[in-house]
Amino acid sequence: MRAVGFLVAGRMDRRITLQSFTETPNAIGEPVKTWANLASVPDMWAEVTPLRGAELFASQQIAGEADTRFRVRYRDDLGAEMRVVYEGANYDIQSILEIGREEGLEILAKKEQA
Repeated sequence: MRAVGFLVAGRMDRRITLQSFTETPNAIGEPVKTWANLASVPDMWAEVTPLRGAELFASQQIAGEADTRFRVRYRDDLGAEMRVVYEGANYDIQSILEIGREEGLEILAKKEQA
């Protein structure tokens, strides 16, 4: 396995989808808020880690109530107003942290309640 800084390619073995919040007008012109897949490459490989114990406590110091960490290759089109879709569940992004110098991103997110 080739390591890139803190990223290990072999650990990035889960597919996630990134979505952004959009508003589109309905038939009578009222804005309707919906989630749509990110226009530029919405699906990507990620390392997914549920946070527990000390990791969860540390992540909450940074990002509210994050319960899952997603590590992905670096890209500059992500924002905390987006969400991650993983295995049919939606995760609200709490924080995005850069790993190294544009080597990767650590996304701390909280699973939405059904």
